[in-house]
Amino acid sequence: MKQVFVPPFPLKKAFFSHEMQEYLRTTYKREAYRFRQIETAIFHQREIDFAAMTNLPKQMRDDLARECTIIPFHLVKCVEDEEVVKFLFAGDDGQVFETVLMYHRSTHHESKLNRMTLCISSQVWCAVWCTFCVTGTLGLRRNLTMPEILGQVLYVNHYIKMKRGKKENGSWHGIRNVVYMGMGEPLMNYPNVKASVPYLTSEVYLGLSRRRVTISTSWFPHAIKTMADDKLPVSFAFSLHASTQALREELVPFAKRFPLDELMRLCDYYTQTTGQEIFYEYVIIDAVNDSDQCAHDTGKLLKWRRAHLNVIPYNESPAVTYREPSPDRVRRFQMIVKSYGVMVTIRQNRGRKSKGACWQLGREQAKILVWKGGKR
Repeated sequence: MKQVFVPPFPLKKAFFSHEMQEYLRTTYKREAYRFRQIETAIFHQREIDFAAMTNLPKQMRDDLARECTIIPFHLVKCVEDEEVVKFLFAGDDGQVFETVLMYHRSTHHESKLNRMTLCISSQVWCAVWCTFCVTGTLGLRRNLTMPEILGQVLYVNHYIKMKRGKKENGSWHGIRNVVYMGMGEPLMNYPNVKASVPYLTSEVYLGLSRRRVTISTSWFPHAIKTMADDKLPVSFAFSLHASTQALREELVPFAKRFPLDELMRLCDYYTQTTGQEIFYEYVIIDAVNDSDQCAHDTGKLLKWRRAHLNVIPYNESPAVTYREPSPDRVRRFQMIVKSYGVMVTIRQNRGRKSKGACWQLGREQAKILVWKGGKR
């Protein structure tokens, strides 16, 4: 008699939830290879529909499709342009969040796609309230679950598969870089973020190198130490934005709770513990933190550290009054910081047209507070 899959959970339980995976392993313990077949289909064949996994028995496909889902959210809206694709998703509770796929093209042949980066969210909106960030004006709704975090990557890899198919060597086109820099403060949701990382970096799954997966934080000190002690196989980016305590408090209000010198000591601890350099992110804003003095202060702060500074010209939004500095001002800032022996890169902005650039996520979401059943 065939075993019927009837899990003790609500319909459409997330496949990658701990409870569901344990139940599947128990239910199909005599057919453990079936579980590996499912994972191969998801991670190597870019499949997110159980019904399409023809290597499984039809009854098992039907049971899985009826009882659980690989992608535990719904697509509400997709905005495409030549630089990015912005996805607006809604969880089963109606809470909405965004994910951005960025295209990087060859500097010599603009029509040739070089690589793709996915900027994923870790929370529904954000609690940090950075004054230059649209998402920060919305406040925090909730943490995303691990299946919701991982699901963003799986959904977009399937989207790329359907759009671009295979490369000349027979492998699928797919995401090369994943950055936890979308909505939310990743280290405020560290357990779920940490749980998603092995699926990105393990050769059994997506097999991205640690250089291709980046977790960013603005201020969460305890989790910085924990991440260092865990030796999580990722790159680490610290959102600096100002090199003095007073200015940082103006831009990142939570800085009042955690002084910059304390955070820098934790960054040093991370470098000493992991042996990895840190990427310091610096949004450069006209007449706020783009002065020569700010550049000198930044150079002095990072001079003796294993640091790579990413300078990101501010992406303007009607929801925030800050303005982007001139290209000459940005280049001068870069030149001054580099004079201290610090590696400095001016980040190329992508996604402004679709409001999918850094610090622009969420403007439309303020109007879509809750989404249910395809209706706003």
